[in-house]
Amino acid sequence: MAPLVSPTSPITVKDINGKSYTITTNTKANEPLRHQILGLSRTKGARVTDNIGQATYHSGQVTLSRRFHGGLFFQSAYTYSKSIDNVSGSLSTDELNATRAGQLGANIFRNDPRANKARGDFDRPHRLIISYAWDLPVSKNGIWGSQAFQGWTVSGIVTFQSALPFSLTDSGAGTIFGDNGNGSGFLLCRPRAQQITTLPTCTPEGAVTTIGQALLPGALQDHLDHYLNPNFFTSAGDRLVVPANSAGGATAYGNIPRNAFRAPFQQNWDFSVIKKFHIRERHKFEFRADMFNLWNHPIFQTPDFVGTDSPGTFGSISTTAIPARLIQFGLRYDF
Repeated sequence: MAPLVSPTSPITVKDINGKSYTITTNTKANEPLRHQILGLSRTKGARVTDNIGQATYHSGQVTLSRRFHGGLFFQSAYTYSKSIDNVSGSLSTDELNATRAGQLGANIFRNDPRANKARGDFDRPHRLIISYAWDLPVSKNGIWGSQAFQGWTVSGIVTFQSALPFSLTDSGAGTIFGDNGNGSGFLLCRPRAQQITTLPTCTPEGAVTTIGQALLPGALQDHLDHYLNPNFFTSAGDRLVVPANSAGGATAYGNIPRNAFRAPFQQNWDFSVIKKFHIRERHKFEFRADMFNLWNHPIFQTPDFVGTDSPGTFGSISTTAIPARLIQFGLRYDF
């Protein structure tokens, strides 16, 4: 990163004619000149590739399975885990396990690997999977000698899991270092004129806030427009956080940690009903009905907009991890 200057710590540069210039103020425009080696500025396209990635993963796993008399099978698996890294680089499109693109996991937050160290993009502390299948116990001769009560099976998979973490962003952060958007804003009360009055306000403006204060109480459905309270964040471009000895639109990175927040808890129920029957011994049929998201509950994704510089749309959730209840039918014929 380009070093910062001040009247007591200036930087002197020379032009092609040998004329000297002393820089005592940090601006967006003079960032390339503050580098000790000309050409290393991000604004000029310089990039560095290095082996800096570090990750740790720890987990405890418990599985319980049992096959009962009467055709019932039950299995549950619970995982308690924690993933920590300074760069995830992960992107999954699987429904319940999809990671959100653009969450800074594949970039170096604030150009500092140490500042990037946090929960990984795919960190889920809790995950419980319950599966079952029950072949309904009916005698081989059926009931009243009919196949209508024979060959029935019900099964399902139930998922309970922590949602994925996400980071806040700021499209105007980091310009003092030649960056543009690779930052997060500040944990400070937003200026009163910019606060949303329908949400709990933060006073006095510029006061230090905490991550916990930004979490809104109550049912999730009551604050889908703002999953987090933007009044407790200040964007990097605000007058309250102008870096010292700076001018010309220079902004800092912010101090909100990477992956500091987590999306809403998730649960899903899938259920199947299967009926097997035959016509004589050579012709066998299997009819099944599969219901995904059985109870038709919305399973919400991470917020769509997480830019601290856009309080009006900040923290809004409008997408779900899986679609509404889906029912499909299938018929299999064996001969």
